[in-house]
Amino acid sequence: MGKTVSVRLPEKMDKDLDGLSRETGISKSDLVKEALRGYLNETRGYYIALKRLHNDDDKLHTTEEMKKLLGFD
Repeated sequence: MGKTVSVRLPEKMDKDLDGLSRETGISKSDLVKEALRGYLNETRGYYIALKRLHNDDDKLHTTEEMKKLLGFD
């Protein structure tokens, strides 16, 4: 069993969540967990990319360079 987290949703978002839950048969809790999982993965990737972009030790490659490096030429 996981940890319980409470959030206050705007009324419109709660109605949308209710509707999606009814339409799909997926619980509101599972819908929120899946949405949060996707958001966390996307945000984590964004911050990793941002950190690498500002790291002078990381070399940036053009699309053409990456094609060559990966053997797509």
